[in-house]
Amino acid sequence: MSHPPFVAHDPKHAAPEQDHPRRTALTTVPDLRFEYGFLRSVRPYFRLRPDSKGKGKEKETVTDSSDTLEIQWRDVAWVTTRDQVLSPLLQGALWAIAGYFLTPFVGRARSFVPTPPEGGFTKWLRSWVHSFGATSGPPARSYARP
Repeated sequence: MSHPPFVAHDPKHAAPEQDHPRRTALTTVPDLRFEYGFLRSVRPYFRLRPDSKGKGKEKETVTDSSDTLEIQWRDVAWVTTRDQVLSPLLQGALWAIAGYFLTPFVGRARSFVPTPPEGGFTKWLRSWVHSFGATSGPPARSYARP
């Protein structure tokens, strides 16, 4: 009579989490879609007001169709204009200004980085494409930055 290759109650199998500790659970990814953030910022300007007929009744969890929805339109219009017009306009203007002023610095920084010579595969690929007549002019021998 032969025994199985391992025994389930063997001490080395008693606590597998000690040998292989579990990773900590990852946090959930936040929802960064525009719609939910916009609805959250507009929510304070909407109020559901029960009609005066229901004063004597207990407050129900289900709203009746007789309730009135009050909307503060001026505040909703301001939040909409701020989120959909002013914020993108300012972000675009700041990126354009930053790009305009940082371009010379990036050009100077590139001049300090050496450019490696063109490799053999690239030369072969250029000459092979040139043999089909897909490019104009003679095949490039090597490329050097000015």
